Amino acid sequence: MDKFNTKHLAFLIAATCIVSLKTYPEVFIRNSGRDSWVAMIVCSLIILAFTQFIFRTNKKGQEFNIFKIYEDVYGEKLGRFLIVLYALTLFITLVESASVEANAMQINMLLETPSWYFMIFLVFPAIYTIRKDLVAVVTVALVGITLITIAGIHLAFLTTRYKSARLLLPVFDDGLTLGFFVTMIKILGLYGSVAIVFPFLTQVKDKSKLVLHGAIGLIYVIQMQIVSITGAISTFEITRLYEMPYPKLLQTQMISYARFYEFGELFVMLQIVGGWFLKYVITFYALLLTLKHLGITHKYRIYLLSVIIYAIGFWLVSDLDLLFDFLNYYTYISFANFFVIPLISFIVFSIKIKGKTSKSY
Repeated sequence: MDKFNTKHLAFLIAATCIVSLKTYPEVFIRNSGRDSWVAMIVCSLIILAFTQFIFRTNKKGQEFNIFKIYEDVYGEKLGRFLIVLYALTLFITLVESASVEANAMQINMLLETPSWYFMIFLVFPAIYTIRKDLVAVVTVALVGITLITIAGIHLAFLTTRYKSARLLLPVFDDGLTLGFFVTMIKILGLYGSVAIVFPFLTQVKDKSKLVLHGAIGLIYVIQMQIVSITGAISTFEITRLYEMPYPKLLQTQMISYARFYEFGELFVMLQIVGGWFLKYVITFYALLLTLKHLGITHKYRIYLLSVIIYAIGFWLVSDLDLLFDFLNYYTYISFANFFVIPLISFIVFSIKIKGKTSKSY
């Protein structure tokens, strides 16, 4: 795709980072309660610094292939092992996308429609988009993020009357607890989805504004996440949030103006269905790029992976507790493979760059 540039990359960052944190905040709210919105702000600054460091290191070393960086830093064998872990995390992310979208729609919108039925309309239609290659993936991301933004602006205004800022206080009532740091790990794990776009860097033609557009994409995500978490806590008393698997969907059902304007669900359905579909197709394409580097290019791999994802998702959505246990573990897996390992790898790579530059000088 000759016209794929860093502006498009900003949309991909938004598409991968928004939906998980907004859809099921219950996995990290339980650990720190009301302090979760403070943890979100701190983690937002950390992930912004993380992404800026990654992109600046890419430009400084003139190496944009994360897989080659892994192999350069750790050697061929260990590097390929870490690439396999990255690929497995992408696969688990696909399971997350398919399962959560289906379960959220079933629980909050259409109770009599089974979750596996919703999954059919995400997993298998996505094959068409993925087979059309990068052009289709980027086009879907551009259109999808635009529509999701419009829906988000509407929801922000429509839900204002139901929020009370006093519910955000007091913070750190019990001081800095272990739960606060566990929450930070989980938020960083879900924010770590930004690492899904790293394989796309090799497809970008003009990388001169990578740092700038990467920052813009992430700042867009950050403001949305802060508004989302503070909005959820200021709408519902914190102990009630502990029992809500998908609070944003319940929040929008409260909307009622003049007993006429009551379709907040329309906007949130667009955000949930559209958001998870975007994350799914982008993650799937990133997985294909990863498998290609590993030498796995079977012509039926898209279909085989889709069937396996559907089968695992079918099992997970059969039990809400099972699904949230999976999501809880997923946050830690994502934290390790999407945040910690890339961070360590790029720190070492940056040191090697400085060493080469100093030696050359």
